Amino acid sequence: MSYLLTRLPPFAADYSGVASALHDLGGLVVIHDASGCTGSYTGYDEPRWFSSDSSVLSSGLREFDAIMGNDQKLLDNIIRATRDRDYSFVAVVASPVPMLVGFDVDGFATLVEHETGLPAFGFATTGFDLYDKGLAAAFRAVAERFVAEPEAPPLGANILGASPLDDIGPAQLLRLHRVLDRAGLPLISVWGQQSGLQAIVGAAGAAVNLVVAAAALPLARLMQRRWDIPFVTGLPLDSCDEIALAAALASGDSPPTDDVKCRDGHTPSGDIVVLVGEQVAMNAVRCALRRRHPATTVRVASFFAWDESLAAPGERRLANEEDAAGWLADQSPSLVVGDPLLASLLPETARTSFIAAPHRAVSARLDCRPVGRSHQPEQETADFLEEILCRVPATLAAISVP
Repeated sequence: MSYLLTRLPPFAADYSGVASALHDLGGLVVIHDASGCTGSYTGYDEPRWFSSDSSVLSSGLREFDAIMGNDQKLLDNIIRATRDRDYSFVAVVASPVPMLVGFDVDGFATLVEHETGLPAFGFATTGFDLYDKGLAAAFRAVAERFVAEPEAPPLGANILGASPLDDIGPAQLLRLHRVLDRAGLPLISVWGQQSGLQAIVGAAGAAVNLVVAAAALPLARLMQRRWDIPFVTGLPLDSCDEIALAAALASGDSPPTDDVKCRDGHTPSGDIVVLVGEQVAMNAVRCALRRRHPATTVRVASFFAWDESLAAPGERRLANEEDAAGWLADQSPSLVVGDPLLASLLPETARTSFIAAPHRAVSARLDCRPVGRSHQPEQETADFLEEILCRVPATLAAISVP
């Protein structure tokens, strides 16, 4: 029963990750479902949905069609939709029921491409995997299908993995732009939001990639193998981070897994801070905390994409709700930072303070976040992670008072 959830809601699923990664690329995303999965993505997971003209079509799958394998109805709807509007591609995204009855999503995508004349993808998403796998699958499919071979010497940089599902909004994008400006690197494309398909096509012309989420590491490694583009991993929180990342990007000599983790000189103490969230984002918080409070032990954990090369000793991926509750109890942390819903995993007797850092993929639009904090990117007025850095010292000081 590893997937049983008694205290947490279901996290954003793999089909939401696929749809979100393709959101700004001008394609028709078709979620093959009975409308519930489509509603979960558009109504809860995707913050851009209500203010965009991106097209997402639900197949409106019904029991009879699923049992009898009536794919012609879906094909006809897709053909009709592509006649009403110009699309760059069609993406057919599966959901639990089609996959349980053996729907051939790749074969159907081939049929769609033949009938519409548009490039078509099939994504065998099941709804049982999480959004990070959907992001990674969509990034890879787009890179393999659309990115053109470079025709000029490498120049500039791509930002990989800037997904709103990881709460990367305008404030963080602005900081990332400043990093590239410091490094003297023109921006070629942003994978996850903002850039259209035309910018993505030229991504292989970059001199370096900046990876801002662990879900984009498979894409970064693909681009390194195929086009010899090195990558640096990191998410800047302050000017110190901006300078360090800019230097790593400009030098071209940094190891691919360099995420500016600030391990050197770290001396653990009795205070333990646990950061639960997207790995690269929480690594950035860990680095900033160790830089400002070197005597504090800081550990990162995540339910989502995890790369051991970015992990410090004692850090790990959390397999499920029960695993997370047990690990948190074993850590006996003084402070936990994570989505507000994760506070329910702490032991009732624990003397642990909690700082809420909402994660879109966890709590979606639930109103359990601090007043003034919104998942909506257009409402963000500051980088929320900076707020965490300001609040942690005071919290630790309060804990240490007898």
